[in-house]
Amino acid sequence: MKQLTANVFVETGLKGANHGLVTTADGIVLIDTPHKPSDAVRLKGEIEWRGRLRYILNTEPHGDHWTGNAFFDVPVMAHEGVRARILGTDLAAHVARVASFGPEEPKLLENYKPNAPVITFQSEMTLHVGNHTFRMVHMPGHTPYQAAVIVEEEGIVFTSDNIFCKVQTWLQEANPDHWLKALESLRALREDTFVPGHGPVCDKRYLDEQGSFIREWVETVRGGIARGMNKDECLANLTAMTDRYPMDVGQDGMAPRVMQLNVANLYDYVTGAGIHAPR
Repeated sequence: MKQLTANVFVETGLKGANHGLVTTADGIVLIDTPHKPSDAVRLKGEIEWRGRLRYILNTEPHGDHWTGNAFFDVPVMAHEGVRARILGTDLAAHVARVASFGPEEPKLLENYKPNAPVITFQSEMTLHVGNHTFRMVHMPGHTPYQAAVIVEEEGIVFTSDNIFCKVQTWLQEANPDHWLKALESLRALREDTFVPGHGPVCDKRYLDEQGSFIREWVETVRGGIARGMNKDECLANLTAMTDRYPMDVGQDGMAPRVMQLNVANLYDYVTGAGIHAPR
């Protein structure tokens, strides 16, 4: 893991979302967990020689942020929507997909049970561990249930997937309006070191690039609709964003599928359909 400060360590080079840990005077707080069970087991060993793990904080509902929870016997905290999504997961399908990640995974996934959040919040929650303060703030965008974790004493923010730094952005269930608002909320913070959900550690200078890419995606799909394309035609033709950024670690070959997921969601966003339909 890469050491950012005396007490904050992050891993940005594995398949799945970034995760990190904070050592405090009263134990360790883990922010998100590895996607691959074998990575979670190795992380568990590393944590054990650093101290006692106290809590896990999950920043969003996608499985690359919480699959590894199951390998740690501590309470998990997250937005209430993350808990609901985990409890509603088709575990058989989830386990089958994760088992395909490598030869070590199937054995580790036997009798798998997710360690879902037992402490939840709606807008904001503060956790005090030792001499450290962890603020979890709801910032919907990439999903409706994103949360940023602000580690006040360290000057560091775990932004979750509201930032994809220098890697391809997934917008498969994003609300661009909410996401751009979340980026401005991040800009307003005092802290200036960001651990993104994917990609290398960055700072506020990356917010403009992330926001610009989201806007460009929306305008690309909006332009296709303006030219008379239906949804299927947009899915077939709007692939120009593929080469802008590389896919993240372990996502080789997935770019065409990500483009389709992004276009499908943004088509619904522009036309007010699907999850974006008025309620």
